[in-house]
Amino acid sequence: MLSSCAKQTNPLTYTKSQLIFGSGGGFANQVNEYRLLENKHLLFRKNNDSSFTNLGKQKAKTIKKLFETSEMLFQEASSFNEPGNMYYFVRLQKDQQTQSIVWGRLNTQAPEKAKELHKQLMNLLPLN
Repeated sequence: MLSSCAKQTNPLTYTKSQLIFGSGGGFANQVNEYRLLENKHLLFRKNNDSSFTNLGKQKAKTIKKLFETSEMLFQEASSFNEPGNMYYFVRLQKDQQTQSIVWGRLNTQAPEKAKELHKQLMNLLPLN
């Protein structure tokens, strides 16, 4: 179930590559998850809702660069899992495999390239 009148791809059954990113935690353990699909769509859901909100299509050039950056990141750091009370994450889902980097634990240094990729991905979000 997707929140839009237009027919769109369900990211839970989407078989091509996607970048999954966002943040979570805190007292309410709220999770904001964004999915950038290889078909250029950017989607959002909160707290693992079954429905996604379409945030629009992105430029092909931007998508290509972000997926290339993520490929390089996950070749260098295949996984990192150090969540804290508040945490951030970047995942690459490709070929039915998911690689993940999660950070936020105090006194733990996350890979700089993961933090930079997360920042670039968050810059895609429309300002409300």
